[in-house]
Amino acid sequence: MIQVTEINNFRQFFQLRDIWNDVLDRCEDSNPFLTWEWLSTWWKHFGNNKKLLLLLAMEKDQIFGIAPLMYSVHTMFGLRRGKIEFIGTGDSDYNDFILAGRDEQCLSLFFNYLDHITEKWDCVDLIDVPENSKTLLYLKKTAKTIKPLHKCPYAELPETPEKFLGSLKRKQRRELQRTSRRLEEDFLVEFADYSNSARLREEMINFFELHQKRWKSRGYNGAFGNQAARNFHLEIAQIFSQKGWLGLFLLKLSRVPAAALYGFKYRSKYYAYLSGFDPRYFPYSVGSLLFSYSIAECIKQNLHFFDFMRGAEEYKDRWNTTPRWNKQITLTKCNVIANIQHWVFNEYWHQGNRLRYFLKFILKK
Repeated sequence: MIQVTEINNFRQFFQLRDIWNDVLDRCEDSNPFLTWEWLSTWWKHFGNNKKLLLLLAMEKDQIFGIAPLMYSVHTMFGLRRGKIEFIGTGDSDYNDFILAGRDEQCLSLFFNYLDHITEKWDCVDLIDVPENSKTLLYLKKTAKTIKPLHKCPYAELPETPEKFLGSLKRKQRRELQRTSRRLEEDFLVEFADYSNSARLREEMINFFELHQKRWKSRGYNGAFGNQAARNFHLEIAQIFSQKGWLGLFLLKLSRVPAAALYGFKYRSKYYAYLSGFDPRYFPYSVGSLLFSYSIAECIKQNLHFFDFMRGAEEYKDRWNTTPRWNKQITLTKCNVIANIQHWVFNEYWHQGNRLRYFLKFILKK
């Protein structure tokens, strides 16, 4: 009989590494944001003022499901709201339960367990759940709301870079060829994969600076305006590099960093997490060339998909992409006060969050 076990401290979380990844290996759908490495590192850097609410669905010594959740309390207009959400919310592009058999039974046990915990929660707010998730099927009748949240375009990669370029519109191909020639006439052009380089830390810092330069030129702070975000991604880059999961690409012009793409290589897919470029090189379309070079490199490394992830920016459609959608699932306690709180926070508090998430998404290119 499957039973639920709760993990609520980091020491126990830390000890789950091998077990966690074994469960993830048995999942049909997975992504780097569900790995123990990503979530435990995120909790280490950003878990303050939150309570770990990690649930395991187990039968004897075998784990069939993991609910990577956390609990926090928010207040507005004198109303207190206890909220349950996925660990990594806001920084993870894809969130979900980890299910490796008996999926519906595990989900039922998780939500039944949440109904009886001592924490006074009013809302379960699960954001950025992929549209093909089994969680959506299970919760479609019980959720307060299930709605589209973020567009996530992706491109299927052919056998060769030439075939991929051939799939693009003629105008885009000609523009890429023209700007590439201009660049080679004016600079010594170097495109390199620094995913396993001894210079990883240095090149990550170059990436941070390129990202900040781009967005400061547009009046935004950028995703790396605080040291906490930099520290988290420096640690993740090192961990993922050791596991072969990092994809850090830089375009340098006469040895000067001009553009960078930071992402993850996981299960034959490349996840393009964040990019940046120096605005001085905008006339050379270094952003487009960076993506062109990066996609070609992914094909050479036998990756089958290039995921542009959250955000409906127009430029993503130029790369022959297919749209998918992340969903938001909201459940509330079945009482009047909880429903009033849901309305208040959804109309006011969530508006601030939507703006924050929107800014985060537009900084992702």
